[in-house]
Amino acid sequence: MKNYSEYPIAMSSFDRQQADRLLQHINGIEQLLTEVDEAGAEEVLDELYMLITKLFEQFPQLDKDED
Repeated sequence: MKNYSEYPIAMSSFDRQQADRLLQHINGIEQLLTEVDEAGAEEVLDELYMLITKLFEQFPQLDKDED
C-alpha cells in the first residue's frame, strides 16, 4: 500500500494542513479497501462517485468532457 504522505506535496492550491488532511483521507480509503470484500468495495466506489459528482456540480468548469 502506498503511503501518500511520503510523496512531495504537489497541491499548490492547498495549504500544508489541507494537503495533509487530503492525503490522510486518501490513505484511509486505501486502507479500507484492503479490509473490505467486493460488496464493500462497491460501496466505496459508489461514495467516491457521489463525491466526484458533487465536485462537478460545485465546479462545473472542471468537467472537461462536457461540450
